[in-house]
Amino acid sequence: MKKIYDIDFAALSGEEKSKFILDFQEMARESFADCSFEVTINAQLLIFTRWWNSYRLMDPENPTPEILDTIMEKLWDYQQGKIEQSDFVHFANCLDAITIEIATGDTEKMDEDEVYYDFKAEHFWNWDGSYNSFLINVSYIFYEIREHETDWYCVGEMLDSDIADLKVPFFEDMDDEPDCTAAVMERRFREIYSTPTFCQVIALLQKDMRTVLEGRPMVELRKIYQNEYLFSPKECARVTEDWL
Repeated sequence: MKKIYDIDFAALSGEEKSKFILDFQEMARESFADCSFEVTINAQLLIFTRWWNSYRLMDPENPTPEILDTIMEKLWDYQQGKIEQSDFVHFANCLDAITIEIATGDTEKMDEDEVYYDFKAEHFWNWDGSYNSFLINVSYIFYEIREHETDWYCVGEMLDSDIADLKVPFFEDMDDEPDCTAAVMERRFREIYSTPTFCQVIALLQKDMRTVLEGRPMVELRKIYQNEYLFSPKECARVTEDWL
C-alpha cells in the first residue's frame, strides 16, 4: 500500500478523493507506524504551522488572540527541547481544562484547580469564539504529547471541518450554500475535493510529511516554516473579502 504522502491526490477519482479524506487518520497512522513518536508529532506540527500562518491572516480587522501564538511557540519550543517536560505538561493541562470549557461549557475540569482559572485570566482575557475550532484541534497535539500517543485526529478534523467547510466561495468560486440534504452535501464535498485549490492543500500537507522524514533539525525547520502557508497571503486576503 502506498504511503499517504506518496498518493497523487489530484489524479484520484471523486469517489477516491472522498475515501482519502474519510480514511485520512487511518492512512496517516499506518504510514507513520514505523516512525518515532517525535517524527509523527513533528509532522503534525509542520502541518498546523502552515495552516496557522494562513489562518491568522484571514481576518485582519479581528486580530487573533495572543494565546494562539503562545500555543504554537510552546509546541515548537518543546519539540526543540527548550521546555522541561513538567512545564509543558502543566501548560497542556491548563489548556485542556480551558478548551473543554470553551468547547462544551463544562467547568468540571476547571474546578479541579484554581490555577486553571488563573491561566484563563492571564491568557484568554481577549478570547474570540471564532477561533474555537483551531484551538480545539491544535490543543489535541498537546494531548497527544502528554499521553504519548498519536492518532492524527486533529489533522483530519482540520481538513474535513475547517478547510473543506470554509463558508466562502473560495474553492474556484463555487456557489455559496447548497441545500442541506445528505446527497447534495456529499456531492458538494466531492466537488470541493476535486478543485485545484483543495488538491494543492493536500499536496502541501504531503510535502510537510515528507519534509519531516528527511530528518532536518527542528531549529532549521522552524525558521523555514515562519514563511510557509497553506494559502498565500494574497489568497487569504481574498477569503477576507468574501467574509466581509
